[in-house]
Amino acid sequence: MSASKLQVKIGSDWSLAAFWRWWRQGLLAWLPARLRRALSGVARQVVLEPGPEGLVLSRQRNGPASLERVAEWSWSELERELLRKRIRAEHPVHIVLRLAADQALVRSVTLPEAAAGRLRQVLGFEMDRLTPFTVGQLYYDVLPVEHYPEQRRIRVELTALPRPDVDHALAALAAVGVVPDVVDVAGCRVGLNLLPPEQRPRRGMLAARLYAALVSVSLMLVVAAILLPLWQQRTLVTTLQKQVETLQRQGGQVLALQERLEKSIESSRFLLQKKRSRPSLIDVLRELTAVVPDSAWLERLQVRNDTLQIIGQAANASIMIGLIENSKLFSGAAFASPVTNDRRSGKERFVLGARIAPEQP
Repeated sequence: MSASKLQVKIGSDWSLAAFWRWWRQGLLAWLPARLRRALSGVARQVVLEPGPEGLVLSRQRNGPASLERVAEWSWSELERELLRKRIRAEHPVHIVLRLAADQALVRSVTLPEAAAGRLRQVLGFEMDRLTPFTVGQLYYDVLPVEHYPEQRRIRVELTALPRPDVDHALAALAAVGVVPDVVDVAGCRVGLNLLPPEQRPRRGMLAARLYAALVSVSLMLVVAAILLPLWQQRTLVTTLQKQVETLQRQGGQVLALQERLEKSIESSRFLLQKKRSRPSLIDVLRELTAVVPDSAWLERLQVRNDTLQIIGQAANASIMIGLIENSKLFSGAAFASPVTNDRRSGKERFVLGARIAPEQP
């Protein structure tokens, strides 16, 4: 079973976008608050708001609160080259078509946690139940709002616009040579895009530059994540040593402070050693890639401390126990619930738990 196949099979929980957000937020947490705010800002956007009388162009730098009107034209005076020139002058990462909030239908929906990786598809099937329209009559998007780990459920927000309203606005912009990357509504949550993925334009050079910038920021965050703990530990040791010197001059408490210093260093070493003794998530994924056969696939993977739980389907689920048990990284494999038959795939669906063995020195 190749790594690319495994990535596809567990993509509902470990999509590239989700992994990027998790990894980036984890690295940002190591940085000082001021630098963290600077790196987590929203990209510069040009926002186009069509109305009955004309078109308003605004710039947005750091979220909806920073929206700044730049220009406004009536439909009769709007010229193709003038609009394109004003957009290019802003050097936007995204061009946003923003429609009025009173045109939108917004619903809050609670779903199983397993649906998190395919929200558009799940609510697309339920659209005629949730709204007076079919999925073919709407432009829509779904954003996660809240997670309930105990109930293994999530709350999401569905935002939809009637297709004729959006098509009319897109046609008006297309007539002056503008194709937006994003369609949203006034006052919406950050990240909303009502355009279906297949209709979102690919901007070659801009996307390449954005990717290069993300890679550069990622490298800087990795370096910061490596160096900052060392710097913090060195600062702690230096501070404690100065306190020892002061107490030596004052007398009386030298031994107590020295013991505190030794315990602090020993605790740091113990925590570092404990962290290094546990296999990384990459090692766990690599091992699963090696032991799971091509005839099986995984729907969900959860790693918590030294325990592993996988949910998936296989032609013969009983062989999964032996495959996992024979792995050098896992032990104590057992089914967490009875094996069931999946009518659609014809395979056996299983929930399997195991312990992650510590790395051998």
